[in-house]
Amino acid sequence: MNTRFGIAKFINLNTFCNPVNGYLIDDVCTFGVEVFVVKNTLNERCLSMINDPTTYFYSWKVTKFSTLGKERYESDSFGYYNWNIVLYPEGNGGGKGNSISIYLDVSPSSIPDDTKLVVKFTMRVKDQKNGRHVEFEDNHFNSSNNGDWGWSRFLSLAELKDPKNGFVVNDTLIIEAEVTLLGLVVVES
Repeated sequence: MNTRFGIAKFINLNTFCNPVNGYLIDDVCTFGVEVFVVKNTLNERCLSMINDPTTYFYSWKVTKFSTLGKERYESDSFGYYNWNIVLYPEGNGGGKGNSISIYLDVSPSSIPDDTKLVVKFTMRVKDQKNGRHVEFEDNHFNSSNNGDWGWSRFLSLAELKDPKNGFVVNDTLIIEAEVTLLGLVVVES
């Protein structure tokens, strides 16, 4: 660590010694120094990728689907970081009134404040008759302060409620999630 800082040629020696300039009076010179201590505000980030990432699978059978209201519904938690599937049966955001909205949520208390998760996830609505499932996949960074990811227009209500499509059978909707933790980003300050 460098303990000496300065400027190699601050002032010309002739200028310094010339009494007219006032730097050297009666062979005496006074120096003043101001020291500013600056706290390091740089945050370093360390990305650690996981060699053999674990994929968490969860299947949520939403029974009595036709009786659900417009509010938010959550599955039970699954996986190490307490993931949940979030469902808005009548949509929210851009899908309100025309689509079901499906999201992946994580419990903020399960992620340390200085950590972000690098995640790949797939959300799926099962076609229980024909096997033509509707699914979407995405990748995200997640931290304790940004909640759910997903789609406000996952599947139109018209498609969902059409009996020949097989999404709702015996008043049950099946939503699946696959969540793979690919890595962690730790912020070191």
